[in-house]
Amino acid sequence: MPLIRSLTRSTAEACLTRHPHERDSPAGLLSLLDGADGPADQAPAEEAHQVIDATLDSVSTIAYDSAHGDFELVERGRRTPARLRAEHHDSLPPTGEAR
Repeated sequence: MPLIRSLTRSTAEACLTRHPHERDSPAGLLSLLDGADGPADQAPAEEAHQVIDATLDSVSTIAYDSAHGDFELVERGRRTPARLRAEHHDSLPPTGEAR
């Protein structure tokens, strides 16, 4: 599922409402969300970032929960890369690297 600008913006705004002193931190993100580029222009890059974030999160989950003996979460962490491979199989060459 690709990221949606309005959802990302509303999430950032909700966070900044709770932490107004952090308003300058996401300035680049907010200007990108307000930019002239349409969602179609950003969708491939946003989707790629989402896949990367999900993969890194699953690797972190596997490492942390393996060390702490929570093997149910380890298994869940292992399913994420498998699901991502299946979803993006057509866009990957045989080496597994993005085109």
